[in-house]
Amino acid sequence: MMDQTTINVKSPGKLILLGEYAVLEKAPALVAAVNRHCKVRIESLYNSTFQVRTPNLNIPEIQFILDQDGDAHFRTNVDSKTQEQLHFVLAILKYVSQKAGKIPGASISIDTTSFYHRVTGNKFGLGSSAALTVSLLSGLMEYIGKNISDEDLYREAFLAHRFAQGKMGSGVDIAASATGGIISYTMPENASRLNGNIQKIGRPDNLYMECIWAGYAVSTRNFVRNVHTYKNEHPKDYDKLLGTMSMLSKEGVKAFAGNDTDAFLNIISDFFECERELGLRSGTEIVSDVHEEINTIVKAQGGTYKPSGAGGGDIGIAFCNNPDCIEKIRCATKDSMFDLMNLEVQPRGVQISARKEIG
Repeated sequence: MMDQTTINVKSPGKLILLGEYAVLEKAPALVAAVNRHCKVRIESLYNSTFQVRTPNLNIPEIQFILDQDGDAHFRTNVDSKTQEQLHFVLAILKYVSQKAGKIPGASISIDTTSFYHRVTGNKFGLGSSAALTVSLLSGLMEYIGKNISDEDLYREAFLAHRFAQGKMGSGVDIAASATGGIISYTMPENASRLNGNIQKIGRPDNLYMECIWAGYAVSTRNFVRNVHTYKNEHPKDYDKLLGTMSMLSKEGVKAFAGNDTDAFLNIISDFFECERELGLRSGTEIVSDVHEEINTIVKAQGGTYKPSGAGGGDIGIAFCNNPDCIEKIRCATKDSMFDLMNLEVQPRGVQISARKEIG
């Protein structure tokens, strides 16, 4: 008989507070890990077969084996749509196989329920693919008996995420999922040496935040491509605007870490104006009509607002410096067509537990 190993892992999602787009120009971003988790369970099987279950997604259970290169060979016919939906999982398995060695057969269950709207099924922009990467990578390394440090986990998860998705992305979501809490994150100077700067920082005593769902998701990849096109076609204008956004990001992180709430709120307001300008110049609806409408609601209650992430739809954040104001914002949002997200900062990053039963 064989030993039965069970690995349980969960990793938090991310919420960018400040520094969108500027982080791609090596400015620091302010990002929080939040209480939406990707949960992965890995259980050993008695042969070389792998099976993958995704309880919250409409994907049939599949079985396959991995060859010496880490490529999946399915036991039965699997349509192209299902293969595409499982692309990330298969890519992480291949990455670990090539970097760390053969993976014994396993049953893998992946739950990303909390990254989707409970009614509409829309996906939130909370970094689900990064949380999946961190959970699955760390779980597989534990499963094959390979120790991985916190720093190495960030680095390997960043590499694995890029392996699965391509070279786009700053790694800010990987850093948040792996580290937890609120961090200042600066992406690596050299893509071949992933030495991104990650620093945990405390939240100002009198800073209140509320996350608001704008009602629909957008493609971060398309938005970033549009901005990149603007950069190539109008480099001087781009450099000037992103220089301002980078300066605001640096000053915002400094104010946040220095417990200077009023300065931070002013910077949030200025950054919002820059996002609006970047959207207009790049032909990208970063500050969409929906975000403009939420901004009007928040400002009427005395708060400050900005989109989180790429913008367009998805999530925005209301900030203010007193509890009465945040309560007014919550009440006004409940009276509108928009939803409160009830997100909270998750102080811990990836969490893993293992159990082995002797057969």
